Amino acid sequence: MRRILFALLILAVAWGGGLFMFLSEIPAPAETPPAPADGVVVFTGGFDRVSSAMALLNAGAGKRLLISGVNPRVSRTDVFEMWSGDPSLFECCVDLGQEARTTRGNADELDSWTRRNAYRSLILVTSDFHMPRALLETRQRMPDVVVTPYPVASGLLGENGKPRSLSDWRRISGEYTKYIAVRAKSCFT
Repeated sequence: MRRILFALLILAVAWGGGLFMFLSEIPAPAETPPAPADGVVVFTGGFDRVSSAMALLNAGAGKRLLISGVNPRVSRTDVFEMWSGDPSLFECCVDLGQEARTTRGNADELDSWTRRNAYRSLILVTSDFHMPRALLETRQRMPDVVVTPYPVASGLLGENGKPRSLSDWRRISGEYTKYIAVRAKSCFT
């Protein structure tokens, strides 16, 4: 019983230390536009993410935009209501991916879209705390594609880089746990 408790204590300390390392590696929200790429993709999850990706497409940062993980009940018309650019650019160059339900699904959806369009470079838009796992999932599927992160502020982190509240700690901890699961899985595949 002592060995089990000791092993659990070691695991808890390692997990906690890893969480603090993870926090220190969460990228700051992007403040300047990235270099142009073939395409822009956003993993859905909030208005700020989608509007940031739309602004990048409007500014010419990519040829097309994939909004991955759109709820099937959301129509093109619904998404168009968020659009502030030229309507013809939206019609020609915004694609809705409605099959992904997870970050892994987003990466799969993005992989298909990238290959279909023969793109070699992408700008990936998602929340700051979600970016490490989103990049890991994406780069595992597309090691031959240059992926530039464009993190958007989640509002979960204070100026000191730490979660603002207990619920923010829980959310970041959950994301960290998912991240280490993807890292561990990548070691065995």
